[in-house]
Amino acid sequence: MLDIIGIGVGPFNLSLAALLKKTEITAKFFEQQAAFNWHKGMILPSTTLQVPFMADLVTLIDPTSPYSFLNYLHTQHRLLKFYFLEEFKIYRKEYNHYCQWVAEQLDSLSFDAAVIDVMFDNGDDGFVVKVCEQGTQKTYHAKNLVIGTGTQAALPSSLQAIAKKAPHRCMHTAHFADNFDLDRLDANRLDLNSVKAEDKLTKILVLGSGQSSAEVYRTLFDQQFDDEHNDHSNGNAKFQLDWMTRSAGFFPMEYSPLGLEHFSPAYTDYFYGLNSEIKPKVAAKQDLLYKGMGFETIRDIYHRLYERSINNKDLHSTLISNCEVTQATLAESLDSIRLTMRQREQNQIFTADYDCVIAGTGYRYGLPECLNTLLPDILHDAFGQPVIDRDYILAYQKNTTGKIFVQNQEIHTHGVGAPDLGLGAYRAGCIVNQLTGKQIYDTDALPVFQKFGA
Repeated sequence: MLDIIGIGVGPFNLSLAALLKKTEITAKFFEQQAAFNWHKGMILPSTTLQVPFMADLVTLIDPTSPYSFLNYLHTQHRLLKFYFLEEFKIYRKEYNHYCQWVAEQLDSLSFDAAVIDVMFDNGDDGFVVKVCEQGTQKTYHAKNLVIGTGTQAALPSSLQAIAKKAPHRCMHTAHFADNFDLDRLDANRLDLNSVKAEDKLTKILVLGSGQSSAEVYRTLFDQQFDDEHNDHSNGNAKFQLDWMTRSAGFFPMEYSPLGLEHFSPAYTDYFYGLNSEIKPKVAAKQDLLYKGMGFETIRDIYHRLYERSINNKDLHSTLISNCEVTQATLAESLDSIRLTMRQREQNQIFTADYDCVIAGTGYRYGLPECLNTLLPDILHDAFGQPVIDRDYILAYQKNTTGKIFVQNQEIHTHGVGAPDLGLGAYRAGCIVNQLTGKQIYDTDALPVFQKFGA
């Protein structure tokens, strides 16, 4: 029997797997994808993490670990180049490669391995886990589980059916790099003989004002002209690009040092201790702590808009705030999407047709389907959310010593730091200490200046 089985191999379970190398804990982590890839659909040109490189898999809980980002650079013979770069935020592409480098060194990981079902082990305390591993169904037994399956991309209900029927015309930003194909959109539109020449310009809409939407907008903006920086360019745009948000504006994420202290064990302790009825009200006011855009991204986009406006050149782009999509209809010919939208402050309704809609509309939390057998025993609060204790352990009714740890499923109990990469190593360290019954990692070594409670 294994000490622990991990379901999913994203950065958080990968962090736990790396930190467990210091222990005698026996572990196996299963990932249904064929290889490690972090937000593959959003690894776009020039995109970086929104956190410093020290928010790697291990550094903030174990800076001496061989799995640190700095050691990765050292083994790649790129440490001096990074030193001269003088940047804290690293490219997403590089972060993904760093995680792959760590994954290649850990024999506890199994890819192309989908967990099918999980049951309580009635003979022994613990769990029975059925896995389809590289095409073969196997059964494992473990004393504990850790869930690291991440969040799922969420589209508004009005767009969900369209995305299933025409994924190249309607998609979440999480699937942008995989699904977006301008040549296919153009070919379909130009085949419409009934369309007037002046209306044949492909129309693309980006929804949302978070970092992902901003990065998609910037990427598409750079593709609108064949060579925008060439003075001899004919100036013909390849498509119209609009950007819309239901928020009151295109605002930056809070990134001051004292604001960042909300992503700390101290704030986690504070938030966890709040009354369950007050937590949703507190969380509702904290969107800009983790949902806004990076200020540098906003400034980068504004510079592009300003440069294109020289000589009053047509931007072929409109930015619209305070507007939400209330209805969406896919044409019978599958060649366009009609959106009904409402200006929230004016309460005015209008419609517009687009060839492609890319929605940065967030992610939803939820336990994976493989836990459905256990769901009747898992306790939920008055809001229907799973009950999770301070040590990241699911509460359930079954009389067993086996524990189910969660990673990035506890934002409703532990606060805004749950999805943050910077707290990932700390949380994994807490789980290691729970598994070993010893203080393997110093979880008290990350104090901040503020005191959040009275």
